[in-house]
Amino acid sequence: MRINTRFVAIALALLVLTQSQAIATPSGTGKDAPAIIADVVVCRPLGLMALLAGSTFYVLSLPFTVPARGTEAAKRTLVDYPYHYTFTRPLGEFYDEDL
Repeated sequence: MRINTRFVAIALALLVLTQSQAIATPSGTGKDAPAIIADVVVCRPLGLMALLAGSTFYVLSLPFTVPARGTEAAKRTLVDYPYHYTFTRPLGEFYDEDL
């Protein structure tokens, strides 16, 4: 009788996963932990991508905004807001009064 090694590996993995115990530690608890995790994993990378895209669009829009004297508004919208959202606001705080 030949036992399939893939079946044995899957069975052992399921056994290990179902038999482990969750250890509660106070370091991961708190009302802001999910917000901080979501901020670090999802929002900060999206903010960085928005900053890079906004900086590119700002540079590309300069030939149009310089004659119209709209460089400050374009810079504030395309560069300053994403920069502040990504790098200067506190973790887990999604709304900031400074903007």
